[in-house]
Amino acid sequence: MKLLALRCPECAQPLKPQNQEVIVLRCGCGTAVSFQYSGLATFPLQFAASAVEKFDAWLPLWIFNGRVHITSRQTQGRNKQAEQDAEQLWNYPRRLYVPAWELPTEAASQLGGDLVQRQPTFERVSQPDTTQPFIEAVVTQEDALKLMEFVVLNVEAARQDWLKDLQFHIEATTPQLWAIPAQKDGSGWRMQPVLK
Repeated sequence: MKLLALRCPECAQPLKPQNQEVIVLRCGCGTAVSFQYSGLATFPLQFAASAVEKFDAWLPLWIFNGRVHITSRQTQGRNKQAEQDAEQLWNYPRRLYVPAWELPTEAASQLGGDLVQRQPTFERVSQPDTTQPFIEAVVTQEDALKLMEFVVLNVEAARQDWLKDLQFHIEATTPQLWAIPAQKDGSGWRMQPVLK
């Protein structure tokens, strides 16, 4: 077991994680800090420009550039349109999105699937000096890639052709961690519109 001094590597302020599973949090000085077995380190965090003036927090979102290669797709029904839609979606390189905040797997899969199909792009802004908190990232890059498998399954299972079996592999680059503006929505969060 290794004990870490929970201090920002940039300003030495004490860090107070809200979640024991924290991967990346943001210090009061604005520095994004990653928690690793080897210790604490600064971490590159991209901020998305908001299309609204007021929002409640920044949500962490992993974004990969990649491609999903479907090697076998078996269904109980024959729906040509569903097959064409699957080919059209996955046959080309695209951005792959995985929520990095604490979220049930089903909700994360649905949100990731929605984003993969919509393909939003974000305008990067310099690190904002705001009072909105950054919700801690709790999903590692490795786990994000595993969660991406659930995203693919969720998208394909939603098609109208009674999916029976799906074989695929994901080819992806190292992801970037983005901070996306969000509004509190009941017990969860709703991503706000962003500038493209």
